[in-house]
Amino acid sequence: MQQYFGVSKEKDTIKLNTNDLNHIKNVMRMKENDNIIVVYDEVSYICSLKYDLLSANIIKVFKEKTSINSLIAYIPLLSEEKMSFILQHGTELGVTEFIVVLYSHCKYKLKEKDFEKKLTRWSKIVKEASEQCYRTDIPNVNKIIKVNEIEKHNGVNILCSLVNEDVKNITKVLTVENYSDTISVVFGPEGGLTTEEELAIEKLGFIKTSLGQSVLRSETVILFVASILRYLKESDLNGKL
Repeated sequence: MQQYFGVSKEKDTIKLNTNDLNHIKNVMRMKENDNIIVVYDEVSYICSLKYDLLSANIIKVFKEKTSINSLIAYIPLLSEEKMSFILQHGTELGVTEFIVVLYSHCKYKLKEKDFEKKLTRWSKIVKEASEQCYRTDIPNVNKIIKVNEIEKHNGVNILCSLVNEDVKNITKVLTVENYSDTISVVFGPEGGLTTEEELAIEKLGFIKTSLGQSVLRSETVILFVASILRYLKESDLNGKL
């Protein structure tokens, strides 16, 4: 069943975003009385489309609002193909906020005048990914920053190093015991962090961790860490390990 995000709710009727009309009408070829899932205020409902295809009558609750752990991913600017891959699959794995960082060694450059256009495109990607995986929230992707704008958050703060034998493996740092409501992870660019960038991030209080002996691509690293956190979250919720 196709999911959409509602923009307003009045009694048993939810209004849909006008931007979704083309998808509803021409892509999904839906019509009046077809059932869809609509999320409003982080609660999802099974609904029946009304005649205008932009409003729907609530039939029943599909998924109740649940507490969401915050996973903030500071990701490097990569090629558009890789950015789409990370945003889509990171959303599926539970990332709640993507913050794009312009590192010195980023292979791809972006002019400030193009920031808004890119953020709009990326926001659309995470919205569609949230609909496809039945998330009841949409990750934030509204910042493109420089290294000196990275912020430490309350909770666990981690700096991912590709291969480093002198620091703890990330699986030793991220455990069920220290799993936090907020986890922020800094991922470096394909060309690696400069010494100055690495020191500046560590000075903020980020724990430097290793990903082991395998050299992973930037987009793989992000999904690898997100997968570990997803596993820890599920283990914590189910009282396992």
